[in-house]
Amino acid sequence: MANLLHIDSSPSLYSVSRKLAGSFREVWGKEQPHATVAYRDLVAAPVPHLDGDGVVTLLNEPETDSQRAAAALHDELVEEILSADALLISAPMHNWTIPSHLKAWLDQSLLMGRTLPYDPSVNPLAGRPATVLLAYGGDYGAGSPDHAMDHCAPYLRTVLEKVLGYQLEIITASYTVTPYTSQDPLELEKAATSLQTAEAEVLERAKSVAAAPARA
Repeated sequence: MANLLHIDSSPSLYSVSRKLAGSFREVWGKEQPHATVAYRDLVAAPVPHLDGDGVVTLLNEPETDSQRAAAALHDELVEEILSADALLISAPMHNWTIPSHLKAWLDQSLLMGRTLPYDPSVNPLAGRPATVLLAYGGDYGAGSPDHAMDHCAPYLRTVLEKVLGYQLEIITASYTVTPYTSQDPLELEKAATSLQTAEAEVLERAKSVAAAPARA
């Protein structure tokens, strides 16, 4: 039975990234009616930022009650990741990078020898599909003047693909604030086209991931 881990991180009531993730989930549910989904809304139920106890227990056995609580959280998050056949993350760009909610989840979830491999050739997550759905208020794509200011996609590609070994696809909707800030028909058309393209890519990606065989 396939298992999907779905992480949402946008606090916006009008979140495009959450909407795209919902479309992915809808397709996933139709294609994998007997699959399970582990869901974390990092805004409704934030994962705490890494503190001193959390840092100690990344590499050491806990000795105090607070360290044991920190280690229990690590264990919970790690097991969710290791149990998932596929990973789905949705996020907006916040001040040129990912939301702090999502960074906290990653900081608490990446443990050497468990999710982070000591030996890159022995990687428990290698080859599993990961899909990241990003919403940008402007245009940070290749060739745009602001491309170098994008610290969302490059960071997540480093962590998920280069380090953890996921088979990663990043899908981006750009100009997401344009409908609220502009009445220029050309700008509105750019926003609509970007969203429509992202929606189509999400549907294709969801079908592809759902069709992939689950781990033995």
